[in-house]
Amino acid sequence: MVVVATHDSRILPLADRVVELVANFASMERPPETLHLEAGEVLFEQGTMGELIYIVSEGELEIIRELASGGEELLKVVASGDYFGEIGPVFHMPRNATVRARTDVTVVGYTVRAFRERLGVGGVRDLIEHRPLAIDDQPSEASEPLTD
Repeated sequence: MVVVATHDSRILPLADRVVELVANFASMERPPETLHLEAGEVLFEQGTMGELIYIVSEGELEIIRELASGGEELLKVVASGDYFGEIGPVFHMPRNATVRARTDVTVVGYTVRAFRERLGVGGVRDLIEHRPLAIDDQPSEASEPLTD
């Protein structure tokens, strides 16, 4: 049994649930994928399921929560070296925010397994502290476009 105490409201929906820590996706073994977006393009929408965790190579994206009133709340702006989108794939939950390119941007999408491998042995501390990641060893081009 694992007990987690948190003040992170993104994890509260997991209370009193058994959660598979590595989602069972058919495409777990696919290589990292690079995606280029123009300013204003949406990478993924709140409420959709996703398989990839993203790292920003260049540019900026807005993480936005869609409100019941129809408005939007800007949660965070992510830039080069930042990662996002980890809660949905890790806990097999719908995305809790929409991500939209603020500028022209390049991101790299990793499966949960590939992201954990990229973090390495000491990387769990970086994940817990949500430190920006180095971006020097990322692939340069995707073999196929991302679908999320």
